[in-house]
Amino acid sequence: MPQPDIIVIDDDPMVGELSRDLLTDEGYNVLLVQESLKALSAIRANMPRLIITDIMMPGISGMDICKEVKTDPALKHIKIIVVSGKSQQVEKQRAFQFGADFYLQKPYNVETFSRTVKGIMDGFGGPQAPVPDSPAILQEEPAPARTNDLAPGQLRLTMWGARGFPAVIPNTSSRHGRQTACVSLETSSSLFIFDAGTGIIPLGNEIITGKNYYKEIWIFLTHFHMGNIIGLGSFKPIFDPNFSIHIIGANDPEKSLKEVAQAAFYSSFAMAKHPPKAKIDIYEVLEDNYELMPGVKLSGMYANHPTSTMVYSLETLGKKIVYSPDSEIWGDATAFQDYDEKLAAFTKNADIFIHDCMFSDEDYETRKHEGHSGLTIVTDFAAERALARDLILTHLNPEYTDEKLDKMLLDAQTRIETKGYAMNCHLASESKNFLLQGHP
Repeated sequence: MPQPDIIVIDDDPMVGELSRDLLTDEGYNVLLVQESLKALSAIRANMPRLIITDIMMPGISGMDICKEVKTDPALKHIKIIVVSGKSQQVEKQRAFQFGADFYLQKPYNVETFSRTVKGIMDGFGGPQAPVPDSPAILQEEPAPARTNDLAPGQLRLTMWGARGFPAVIPNTSSRHGRQTACVSLETSSSLFIFDAGTGIIPLGNEIITGKNYYKEIWIFLTHFHMGNIIGLGSFKPIFDPNFSIHIIGANDPEKSLKEVAQAAFYSSFAMAKHPPKAKIDIYEVLEDNYELMPGVKLSGMYANHPTSTMVYSLETLGKKIVYSPDSEIWGDATAFQDYDEKLAAFTKNADIFIHDCMFSDEDYETRKHEGHSGLTIVTDFAAERALARDLILTHLNPEYTDEKLDKMLLDAQTRIETKGYAMNCHLASESKNFLLQGHP
């Protein structure tokens, strides 16, 4: 038999043989594999142009075959059509997550089946799911002409979520809020979002309903801990074709930024129940300086925190905003530890310095070297080393009561007054706004 163009994998003899015969009649060389455990060896031995596989089979599932093929450098160029009787949207998302090029539901249309296969093999045809690093341009009409209430030169910083991710969901309410990491920075023309914790969900709701409406959105992820990315799949603008969304972050050895985005939008374990419709771009960053657009500079450095975690500095309209929600400042730099010195140079003269302050001084004594900072060390560093105008304490301990958080803020303000520091200090309470006047 000549080398097959197509391998069909299906344990149902009727469906498998029908698919083979329809494609053979169109002139393709087709190999039918009815035992899924033999599929991968058949694929490697024959190197077909296309695989058509069922999902539910004894031995190895079609999803596993898809994943094995698309993660093998020698095989990943082979196109895959998943054919299944499972109609759930989440199964379609899983298929695309694992690399399928097309999803065809059983029973398929016999009259159009061969034409669909030809279209996929020739590189067109069929409603493929958009993937984050190669999005389709789905915007058919201009987005509504809406403006926000900021004048040229003004910036507004809003806290949407500032708590650490709890081991147990608290049963008590809090004046300071319970949502996890998310901060927005607006100008009269741009919207920048730092982290995608649960706080990004109410922000997305406001954007969709028209308040603070922007067509182009930048999202900067500091790292991939759950509290910083859990809201990404529920951010409503992701599912609106009027938006262009740029997702920025550093890769981690365990998981790349692209993989995090794919899991947030396509995984069956994600919050998202439908694929994205916005135009999405992925930008992987390192410790470096970047010009996002004229007049907007982004800088990044790695934080003293488990996993590949970034500290971001964004400069625009003559203002410098530094965001560092997961970072441990040592306070006792030595020849073997230069993080404090590097961070001081990176953050110097910040107009707003948003920094990790998970622990009170008492608790920090027993929680050192876990990747989070203590109150006095952060306060002194921000005033003496960063020379910050305003310090915002964030990554608030999810176990702390309002009374304990209020006392921490009072202690910081008292120290600032006692030391004579020229700096203001704030607690990152939800919905708190900070308005800055920059240079138009």
